[in-house]
Amino acid sequence: MSEKPYHHGNLRDSLIEAGIELINKMGEDGLSLRKVATLCGVSHSAPYSHFKNKDELLHGMQNHVTKMFMQALNSQIEIYSQTEDPETLIQMGKAYVLFFINQPHYFNFLFSHSSIAVNLAMEDDGKDNFPPFELLRQHSFRILKGLGMDDETIKDAIISMWATVHGLASIATMKNVHYDKSWELKIEDLLRNTQGDLKDERNFKVPLHVQND
Repeated sequence: MSEKPYHHGNLRDSLIEAGIELINKMGEDGLSLRKVATLCGVSHSAPYSHFKNKDELLHGMQNHVTKMFMQALNSQIEIYSQTEDPETLIQMGKAYVLFFINQPHYFNFLFSHSSIAVNLAMEDDGKDNFPPFELLRQHSFRILKGLGMDDETIKDAIISMWATVHGLASIATMKNVHYDKSWELKIEDLLRNTQGDLKDERNFKVPLHVQND
């Protein structure tokens, strides 16, 4: 790893990005404020103006990535915010996968090294849930209720949708997985083939055990 001088006024973000790079290459034990300072080409005391210690840096790293991730998802929700259009869910899924395709180092950091929580039971208020998953939950309930689905069917559908987009993101960011087509061009097709036509509840694909009940 070589030193990466930061742009004036943006030291905090530079330290965060350097920290993510360090964790992905060396694990959490390899992270320290001194090392991120060296990577950014600043004095060893400079990070302390933004982070008191390693734990605070880790928290800042997780919040930094989660915030950008949420912005990517919300950019699609805003397009359909005044409607109950199920297309929202397809586009949220596409944004989910593309976010990590474009920034694969965030996927490894976020899901391998940070303390995020996802409650698949979905029986509480969701305040402690991983924000991107909670966003999917809220909009899925809002939209799928309009398709006449009951709560348990919606919960199964949410797990199925999340498993699909998370699985695609995982596969697409693996260095040892090779795909001869453009992920960017195929993501939407793959999501539609997996989840069906969300605009017609008769074609929406939910887990087989739900369909057979």
